[in-house]
Amino acid sequence: MIRNGLGLAALSALLVSCGGTGLFNEGQGQGSGRPQNEGGDQNQSQACDADFGTNEAAMKVESFLLATSTFVGTAAELETSLKSACTRMGAELGVAPGTGDARAVCQPVVEKLRAELTDLRGSAHLTIAIESRPPVCEVSIDAYAQCAAQCDATFDPGQVQLQCEGGELRGQCSAECTGRCAVEAHGQCGGACEGTCSTSCTGTCHGECEGTCRTRGADGQCNGACTGTCHGSCSSGCTGSCEGTCEMSAQASCSGECRGGCSVAYTEPRCTGTVRQPNVRADCRADCDTRMNAQAHCTPGYTHVNVTGRVATNLEERVAHLRNALQLSFGEIMAIHSKLERLGASAQAMGESARGLPRAIGNLGLNAAACVTAASAALPRASASVTVSIEVSASFSATAS
Repeated sequence: MIRNGLGLAALSALLVSCGGTGLFNEGQGQGSGRPQNEGGDQNQSQACDADFGTNEAAMKVESFLLATSTFVGTAAELETSLKSACTRMGAELGVAPGTGDARAVCQPVVEKLRAELTDLRGSAHLTIAIESRPPVCEVSIDAYAQCAAQCDATFDPGQVQLQCEGGELRGQCSAECTGRCAVEAHGQCGGACEGTCSTSCTGTCHGECEGTCRTRGADGQCNGACTGTCHGSCSSGCTGSCEGTCEMSAQASCSGECRGGCSVAYTEPRCTGTVRQPNVRADCRADCDTRMNAQAHCTPGYTHVNVTGRVATNLEERVAHLRNALQLSFGEIMAIHSKLERLGASAQAMGESARGLPRAIGNLGLNAAACVTAASAALPRASASVTVSIEVSASFSATAS
């Protein structure tokens, strides 16, 4: 058995004897973080998936291993998704596919995008407006409660009301929706239209107005009534057809998604902000934050590119490729960026959680020590990957603004 208080650095020597090297290889997909090869590593991977017991120390170790595995796997998955989106955008812009990490693959695409926008806006005297509605990320409240119960024996999900901060609760409401009801729309909308409102938006068009806009913001985007087609969102008065989501004020019943309030408990509630649980250990909170941030569902926002000015015949193809590149990939990149930011916020907390584990593994044996050491060694590499991916994805937003 390992004595209580043994530091993680001292445990590294156990990896060779316990077969822990490579337990948390990156690139195996979300939530795995386990090697898929045969032999000793695979056997040790299975050992790290084992049940270490039901006491508090065992729950801490198991929770940390699962959270780290999810973090490492999701970091690799998001980097792959980002590189794929960059490659697709690059193909439209005439950039050869790259190899390497996210920076190596995406930076040439960012530079090409910047050059195209600068040239077309400058020498071609075109006005290019890029309107992109931000993505929406949601975390399952029920999954968070289940995670907390698995890592903290004192937590009773039936007795604690989890809080949603920096966002709102959404879900199915079996009684009265006291907030707003959102339904998929392909026609008239009596409330706010998220998407494309044709004919006229008598409320406020936030985005691009193909027609006459009464008021524009400092960025040139419409910020008032729009006579024509509004791309982005229309706060009210969509007199034509709404293609997207129609959001109406409180309804006696809501057949779609209820947002912001329900007279009874939501069915499968989701939080668009951060879930807070007041009575859970700090290490447990860090582990659950990591797992839920990794499992967050981020829906890409709407992206529309409006080009005004006389497009010369020799520039038509370039403008078309630029529009396609942005409208096909920009929203996806921004959704990836949002999820990366959530994951990045968990990295420091996971490191602090790891530093508190040596005492917990004191009575769990060599295998637990090897698993924790391997997981702790994988965290810095995965965190570095997340940091690079955040910076790269943010550069697209800065370039398009």
